[in-house]
Amino acid sequence: MDAEDLKNDLALQRLLKESHLLESASDLNPTGKNRHKAIDLRIQALGAKKSIYTQEKMPMSHRRGILAKAAKREEKRRREARENGIILEKPTFKPKNSNKRRERGIGGPSVGKFVGGTLKLSKADVTRIQGPSKESKGKSKGRR
Repeated sequence: MDAEDLKNDLALQRLLKESHLLESASDLNPTGKNRHKAIDLRIQALGAKKSIYTQEKMPMSHRRGILAKAAKREEKRRREARENGIILEKPTFKPKNSNKRRERGIGGPSVGKFVGGTLKLSKADVTRIQGPSKESKGKSKGRR
């Protein structure tokens, strides 16, 4: 009985998460594009870093156009809701984290920059790899 209840709970959770995909579909089993979106949502729920549909390389003008269109659509949705007297959620703004480390690819170097087929190491990278030099361990850099 418990196993069946757990199975039904999982099916209900999945249905609630993917219900917005089923608005345009006639049956409960998603097909085609909606099935791919549902699988992508499940993968993200399991802990994927990003969607499989995010495109890595695209001309900047295209990306700006897509972002502008999304902002315009959101503004229109908010304006129409305000005119109709519907209270929406407050807009949330994500602060940009400039100090966040970027995710490196698999097999790439963990230090330096790989440019033009050569690995360029800065002085900071070299000192981090080698550690402090033997000369500077006991001496200070002040007056002598």
